[in-house]
Amino acid sequence: SPPLELLRQMLQRGAIPSGESEGGFFDRKKKDLYKDIRDVVCVTCCGPPGGGKHEMTQRLTTLFHCLVIPQLSVDSMSSIFTSILSGFLATFSNEVKGLGLKVVNATIEVFQRISTEMLPTPLKIHYTFNLRDLSKVIQGILMLSPDHLTTVEDMARVFCHEASRVFHDRLINEEDRLWWWKCVGET
Repeated sequence: SPPLELLRQMLQRGAIPSGESEGGFFDRKKKDLYKDIRDVVCVTCCGPPGGGKHEMTQRLTTLFHCLVIPQLSVDSMSSIFTSILSGFLATFSNEVKGLGLKVVNATIEVFQRISTEMLPTPLKIHYTFNLRDLSKVIQGILMLSPDHLTTVEDMARVFCHEASRVFHDRLINEEDRLWWWKCVGET
């Protein structure tokens, strides 16, 4: 894309750490004004292409030191969120105390399904789901007090409410909303 090519040109020609510039840009309005670029540090990040995000060209990525951070495994997500939720539920009724792992597994299951089945399209570019969304569901559950959460049914209602608040509220048409309720019902 043109903006990425401009960035590549700036990095390749105009930002030499020694202070000696090999390039820059001419001003668009004053054609005889040359803008020299010096001492620029560029830190960038990107996600996988799709949903309006473009593939990075090899010409551009060769100018960076690339760090790749892999997705967390299901076991890692389960371990992290189960530790948090189980610790929180320790002061709740005996009926609710042991539900941490089940709630986390259900949350991970709906998160994985919506992430893989509800992919972004040009009309639905906001259908990008990540670990932050998963944590928002757990965070919502962490806001409850032991007085309001005493039974398994209460926990099921809270889970449905929080998961729907995070995921369902983003869905834009009736077909996708019906898919969501079917997904939650199967979980």
